[in-house]
Amino acid sequence: MKTKIPKVGFENLTKEKARIIAHLIGDGCIFKTNHDYVMKYEVVDKESLNCFQSDLKAVYGLEPSTGLHKSKKSGRMIPYIRLRSIHVYNDLMRYAAYRSHNWHIGKEVLYSQWDKKKEFLRALFDDEGSVIPYGKSALVRLYSINQNGLLQIQEMLSKAKINSKIVSGFGHSRNVYALTIRDLTAFCKIGFNLSRKQKRLEEFLKK
Repeated sequence: MKTKIPKVGFENLTKEKARIIAHLIGDGCIFKTNHDYVMKYEVVDKESLNCFQSDLKAVYGLEPSTGLHKSKKSGRMIPYIRLRSIHVYNDLMRYAAYRSHNWHIGKEVLYSQWDKKKEFLRALFDDEGSVIPYGKSALVRLYSINQNGLLQIQEMLSKAKINSKIVSGFGHSRNVYALTIRDLTAFCKIGFNLSRKQKRLEEFLKK
């Protein structure tokens, strides 16, 4: 595999890189084999795919590949963005652990400036968050099988004065936790990048 050299300055944490990290924790993955170093983001929403592709180019100056993968659950063909690069892999591994059961946010992101944390949270809620009807209004939930990871998210939200609660017992085959936010107005400090979710949030805010 030909070595891909990222552009100068790629080591810095930016808003774009914060989104990349969040998406790899959410619907993406990052892994290495004996001969390859791979970052892959697989999601139905074209808007999120385009954002991930644009962010990779902005941060690393590299052109990722695209393709389709058949979902084992639904049988649907799901588009993906993939980048192979040892330099990008090593850089991103400095910021987080990414596996579903033990993802963990490193200090550089956890204690970064608000504009970067906001973009990280937005991207993660784009992938794993939902606006759920609740009584006459709604609430926002962020789902994960990793309670410790959600506790880190709760810490980030608390510093922005967004109250949340973590509840267990979701999911069929395994225990899924849900970080729940009841104050939609407070959640607007973050919001969504994904238009369909942001529109749904705004519709409930008008009620």
